[in-house]
Formats: sequence, structure tokens, C-alpha cells
Amino acid sequence: MKKYSKISALLAVALAASSTFVLADTIQLGSFATGASSLGNANTALNYAGFSAVATPPSSGTGNSFTLNPATTWLAPVANSTWVGFASTAGPVGTSNPAMGYYTFTTNFTAIGGTYSGALNIMADDTAEVILNGSVLVPFTALGSDSHCADSGVDCSAVDTIALNGISLLSGTNANTLTFVVRQAGNEADNDPSGLDFNATLSSPSSTSAVPEPSTLMMLGTGLFGAATAMRRRIKF
Repeated sequence: MKKYSKISALLAVALAASSTFVLADTIQLGSFATGASSLGNANTALNYAGFSAVATPPSSGTGNSFTLNPATTWLAPVANSTWVGFASTAGPVGTSNPAMGYYTFTTNFTAIGGTYSGALNIMADDTAEVILNGSVLVPFTALGSDSHCADSGVDCSAVDTIALNGISLLSGTNANTLTFVVRQAGNEADNDPSGLDFNATLSSPSSTSAVPEPSTLMMLGTGLFGAATAMRRRIKF
């Protein structure tokens, strides 16, 4: 009986130690409109949070967002995403002269918390600023001549890829908020469209959790089985 108690103690210690094994958390994000398919993304649909004539995002506000057709005016959306706007007529097809100013969109996602790295791919017309949990990830850039959309940085004719290294995410369900402030600065008389498209992948190999990785569980289980078998043989003989 004492030897069986030793086996139980060994199992308890090993399982307790497994609670600190590394859990790799990978998060796929992408833009999609209210009521549309997530396309496999882990974030919520983009919420249209409001309009402002100045760069400061609205402090509150909720509203639907809409899937937009890029036509031949914008580059096709990146993987796992669609172009999104504040109205169904905000895009290149059927544009209804959006007012000049700043259109804010938000989306939330879940993480186990800790330090993450990855990449953000983004396009916008005319350009955009990206904010994560209140901190600016991607600032506005100069529009330049604005002959089509911004000449550099975040624009609508090329994907702007931003490396995200060592960013901190909060733990909890939908605890993290990405905010996109889209700047509309074109000529209203020219049916200048407004929209946003993005995707992102974030990984955190350094995060810890009480739930170990499957490979860790397999290794742990194999080791525990071998230890238990060896001790049972000693008891038998």
C-alpha cells in the first residue's frame, strides 16, 4: 500500500508541475462586417464607433459596419478579411460622398495574456491609425498628393505590413481592443470612398497557462506511464 501511495504522490507532483508548462497562443484576426462570417478569425466583427471632425476617436458609440466591394479602385482584401465601411455606400461602388473627417472602428479579441509578436497587414482609404488597448501601434502618415489614397504608409493600393514585436495583451474573453481610425480627406465632390481592410497573426510562445500543450501532455503521460509500470513491477516481484 505504501508503494501505491508513492505512485499517487509522484502523479500529483508531476501534474502540478505541468501547470507551468508553456502554452503557445496563436491568434488570427481579420476585418469583417456586422452579421458577416468571421472567415475563421478570433476577433469580433468591426463595430462602427462613430465619426469625428478631429483625429481624437469618439469616446463612445456603437453601430453596424458594412462589407464593401473594392471593385478596381482598391486592392483586393488580404486573406481572412473583407473591406469594411461605416455605410453600404462608403466604398467604390455606389459611393455617396462620405464627409471629410475620421471614422472609428473597433474589434475585440481574447488572449491568455502576456507578450506577443506577429504581423499586421492593413489597407485603408484614405489612411488609418491603429490603436491597441489605448496605445498607438500605427500612427497616421502624411497623405501626400492624395491622388488616389495616401501616397505612403497605410493606403488602399498596396498592403502595409507592420511587424508587431513584444506587444502586451490582456488576459480574458474579448479583453483586448483594436481601434482603427480611418481618415477621409479626399474631395467629396469626386465620390471619394472610405474603407478599411486588415488581418493579423499574433503568437505568444512565452505565455504560461494551467493547460499544457498537447505535445507536453503526451510527453508527460508517457513518462508517468513508464514510472508507474516500473514501480508496479517492483511491487509484483
